[in-house]
Amino acid sequence: MADIVALSTLRLLTKQRADMENGQFITDDEWRRMLNRSYAELYDLIVTRANSEDYFLNSSTISLVSGTQSYDLPSDFYKSRGVDLNIGSNKIPLRRYNFSERNIGGLFSTAADMRYHIQGNKIFFNPEPSSSDTVTMFYIPSPRKFIEYTVTAITRGSTTMWTVGANTFQVGDTITGIGFLTAADYNVDQTVTAVGAATVTTDLNSSGLSDPSVFGSIESRFDFYSGWDEYCIVGAAISAVIKEEGDVSALFAMKQQVQDRIIAVSEMRDLGEPTTVTDVSNYNTLWNTATA
Repeated sequence: MADIVALSTLRLLTKQRADMENGQFITDDEWRRMLNRSYAELYDLIVTRANSEDYFLNSSTISLVSGTQSYDLPSDFYKSRGVDLNIGSNKIPLRRYNFSERNIGGLFSTAADMRYHIQGNKIFFNPEPSSSDTVTMFYIPSPRKFIEYTVTAITRGSTTMWTVGANTFQVGDTITGIGFLTAADYNVDQTVTAVGAATVTTDLNSSGLSDPSVFGSIESRFDFYSGWDEYCIVGAAISAVIKEEGDVSALFAMKQQVQDRIIAVSEMRDLGEPTTVTDVSNYNTLWNTATA
C-alpha cells in the first residue's frame, strides 16, 4: 500500500530522527536537498539492487521518419527497459547494437532487423528507417525531486493558478498548499494540470473561495511504498548528523535494516511465475518467416 507524504512532513520527521528539531544550523532548503539526495539513493536501490524497475515504468512512442537515424529521448529518460518496433498490429522487440556496430546497417536487410543504440540524449536506429512506422520505448524515468515554492499570487476559478516566481513542477504531480490563512481550503492535495515558467495550475476549484489573508507555499507530495519514506528520512538524518559531526552508527544500522526490508518486499512484489530469461534473438527471424 502506498502512502502519500508531503515534503513538510518528511522534513519534520527527519529533524526528529536526527534529534535536531530545534537546530538552527541547517535551513529548510538544506533539509530538502538532503531528502532529495536520500530519495535519489533509494531510487537507484529500487531500480538496480531490488530488481523492481517496473515500479516506475513509463513508455513513449517515437514516430520514425524515413532516412532519419537519431531521435530525442523522452525528457525524463533515465534507463531503457526495451524498445518495440510497431508494424501494423505486430510489435517486434528490437535488439541493441554496440557502438562498434554503428556502420554495419547493411547487414540488417529488413525493417524487422532494425536495432537501436542509446547515446547521450538520443536513440539511434540501424539501419536508418525507410518507412514511417513507430517504435515504443519502455523506460525508467528520472527520479523526481521534492520541490516547494512560496506563492505570491492566486488566480481563482474552476482551476487555480499559483504564481510562484519559478517552476519545475510537472503536469500530473501531486502537490499541496501549506500555511495559507485563514482560507484553509487552499491547504489541500491537488493535481498539476498545466505549468508555466512562473505559474502552476491545478485542478483545485477555488471559484467559491476567498483570497487568503496570509499566503503560504505549494510543495511536493510523493507516493511511498512500505518503508520508502523511512529510508529517505534516515538517509537525510545521517547527512545532517554528519554535518554536525555527530555519531551516526545507530542511524546507519537503522538504515541497513530498512534497506533490507525494502529489497525483500520489492523482490516479492509479484509472487506469480519466477523471473525467466527470454531469448529474443530469433524474434525477427520468426516475424520474417511469418510475413514472407
